[in-house]
Amino acid sequence: MNVRRYRARDMRDAMRQVREQQGADAVILSSRRVDGMLEVVAALEPAPAANVTESGSANRSAHTIPVDPELAAMRRELSDLRTLLMQQNAWSERDQWAVRHPLAAEFVERLQKCGFSEKLARSLVGSIHEDSTAETAWSRLRTRLSASIATAAPTVLEQGGMLALVGSTGVGKTTTLNRLALRQIRRMGRDSVILVTLDRQRIGAYKQLQAFGQMAGIPVTLLESERDLVALSNRAGDGKLVLIDTEGQAAREAAERNLFAKVRHQIPLETWLVIPATHQAMVLRQVLQSFQGSEPSALVLTKVDEAEQLGETLSVLLEQRLGLVFYSDGQRIDEDFHKADTTYLTRLALQEPARPAEIVFEDHAAPAASAPLNRAPFASPPRAPRETMVLESVLPFRKTVHAAPH
Repeated sequence: MNVRRYRARDMRDAMRQVREQQGADAVILSSRRVDGMLEVVAALEPAPAANVTESGSANRSAHTIPVDPELAAMRRELSDLRTLLMQQNAWSERDQWAVRHPLAAEFVERLQKCGFSEKLARSLVGSIHEDSTAETAWSRLRTRLSASIATAAPTVLEQGGMLALVGSTGVGKTTTLNRLALRQIRRMGRDSVILVTLDRQRIGAYKQLQAFGQMAGIPVTLLESERDLVALSNRAGDGKLVLIDTEGQAAREAAERNLFAKVRHQIPLETWLVIPATHQAMVLRQVLQSFQGSEPSALVLTKVDEAEQLGETLSVLLEQRLGLVFYSDGQRIDEDFHKADTTYLTRLALQEPARPAEIVFEDHAAPAASAPLNRAPFASPPRAPRETMVLESVLPFRKTVHAAPH
């Protein structure tokens, strides 16, 4: 057994010396403080040599030498001890940081319980002053988090054009399309909207669009392929909003297929990626990565009301560049669809009382002859005004508004 003694400033330095001199298989036998330095004794068991025949060559087929059970047990105990020492060293550093920054440590723990990643939590508490009151410090942290969630301000809804929704199966693309159509009809009138679907795989999706179209009094077109969008673009005319539903794609399929790649250079087309708040962080990252080929310019977040920990979703949103434009938090087609409101989403993720933003339909909507929808399913009861919050002036750690191309 190769036994060596090391002297180091701390356990991390000692472990580095051991790995460099004896390799990763070495085990720590003992450690103690001597004259202010840490003295560590480490050992490395040499690899068993192969049996050698009388001719001097290694006999690969020979039986291995049996290992002493007591020696094997000792090796396992030494390995466990080494792992324990490394863990204790890591815990010690974390505890020392918590002792020096008790308020920040409390907030990190609180954020992690809400689903935020430890990396993001530590970044958020980095600007906390320990002499601040807990209420003031938490308010600043909340404001910083809210200001750091990217939002988008696309112009396609105002100026018209082609807007396609992409995303995985079951995330709510068709329902979101209906909600966008209703919003546009109320603002600009029935003649301003054209509904199109490219989803020939799910008959239910087309029927859902048809049902909405019949209630709203607008046509719904089922296209054979992406190339039909070119002819439709020429017929639609300026100022009209063409809303395009697409079939759901698995992440792997989306990564291999660049949707609209054949027609994007021929028509002005914008795509939004629809993602659910119910996805785990790892799955959500995979979806965002896989749909890059569709060139989305904004995000729509669905199923906010079904998310167990919205902090996990917001952690992922803060890692990427796309801005959030709308979110939904229920099944009602009108009342549960909202413009991006980072203050509300932040409070919701932090498990604090909050009210969602209202969808404001401009007064200069459509002519009186075409704007009204005399159908009960679309009637919306008046809602109470949203609680006003005073935002504090803090420096966000990322840009919050991205203007989507049109």
